[in-house]
Amino acid sequence: MGSTLAQWEKKESSTPDEELAALQQVVYNTAKPYLGKPERKHQDWFDPNDQELQTLMSRRNQAHQRVLHTRSTRSTTAANNDACRQLQKRTRALKSDWWERKAVELQRAAEETT
Repeated sequence: MGSTLAQWEKKESSTPDEELAALQQVVYNTAKPYLGKPERKHQDWFDPNDQELQTLMSRRNQAHQRVLHTRSTRSTTAANNDACRQLQKRTRALKSDWWERKAVELQRAAEETT
């Protein structure tokens, strides 16, 4: 940090705000290699490794490929629509369950703080 601070020169004509901004930049540039980039942790409402979800997505993809690569018939279209419907139903249920758990968790946290 000493070598980086040496780069930071106090100028006679600079305002305190400019000096503070320059100091902040020096501290940031010095700490960045050591601390690294912050990792953002977003909570997903679904588990990407959920076997049932993987099966439904695979079934939906296969039905869609059949519609695209074969002659479109009522049965292939119906199978595709059914696969899409089942996948959407499952994902909506997962999302609803996640929101319910999140609401309970927030309510519990609010009750503990009061």
